[in-house]
Amino acid sequence: MRTKSRSGDSGEVLLRQMAARRRRDNIIVTVLAVLAVLGGGHAVLSWFDSPPPGPSDETTVGIIGRSQLAQSFAREFVVTYLTASTDQQERVAQYVSAGQQITLPSNHRQVADSQVVHAARKMSAGNVEVWSVTVSVQMGGASGAAAAGKDGPIRQYYRVAVSVTDGLRALAIPTLVERPARGGDLALSYSATCAADTPLAQVATGFVKAYLSGSGDMNRYTVLNSEIVAPSPSPFTTVETASVTSDDSGCGTTGSTAHVLATVNAKGAEGGIPTLAYPLTLVRNTGQWQVQSVDPIPALRTPLTIVADQTQGGGAPAQATTTAPSTAVSVPPARQN
Repeated sequence: MRTKSRSGDSGEVLLRQMAARRRRDNIIVTVLAVLAVLGGGHAVLSWFDSPPPGPSDETTVGIIGRSQLAQSFAREFVVTYLTASTDQQERVAQYVSAGQQITLPSNHRQVADSQVVHAARKMSAGNVEVWSVTVSVQMGGASGAAAAGKDGPIRQYYRVAVSVTDGLRALAIPTLVERPARGGDLALSYSATCAADTPLAQVATGFVKAYLSGSGDMNRYTVLNSEIVAPSPSPFTTVETASVTSDDSGCGTTGSTAHVLATVNAKGAEGGIPTLAYPLTLVRNTGQWQVQSVDPIPALRTPLTIVADQTQGGGAPAQATTTAPSTAVSVPPARQN
């Protein structure tokens, strides 16, 4: 009888275990079905995929990050090196091998306005990269008068080779290099000088005055919804037009679109500033010229043309002599954009 009872108990236990396993399997199937509906089959299958690879040097730092590191290091090294004196060898040793033959001056030199002007990766092998970085600095000042030119502080350019591994190190001390060469002038497309009473000059003059001084309603001179926003608060109290040139030889007597370069002399509460230039695009709407945009760059001659030195015998810049005919223009009435 005891044996039979134990056998019955074992059967009941087995049945309970099977029922529990069936309930657990049903729960798992239900959960998977819900996940498949909510997140798609990919979410379910991803459970059985191998985990994504861990972060690598390229994914965590990358070329851009290494470039920034090399540039920052080179800039600090150049400034430290140029300002170090005889008793500060240890400052230089933080950046470059102390085994190099280095002679530091006894006087302290002043360096200001350091900035990276060029950086290029020259070599790459495994975890090692070599960067060439050029740093521009302003030499001179009260304690650096020997490095200053007759016109005051001068700008010099120093190139540094930097290795980027687990850390940063200069391969050699800085190299003084030539400053960037003076480039040629790109020819502008403003071939005509517009008299003050021509259509383009009147609109351009009225616009820049309203734009810079808040004198007058700027909406009178701009196309509807031009999205031109004047500086606020107005930076100047008086604005005088110095010249207006255009790619339209008639300065607005004909045509429907024109590019204009207006140069102005402005004064504020603290006095005058150097002449400013405003490249504008003007369009003719219902017979009236209006400003469509303040352009980010002046209008250039197409195809792009590099012109020779535009100075004449006396050293003054060569100027266009074309003068547009004098034609009066009426200003559109005030309106709201």
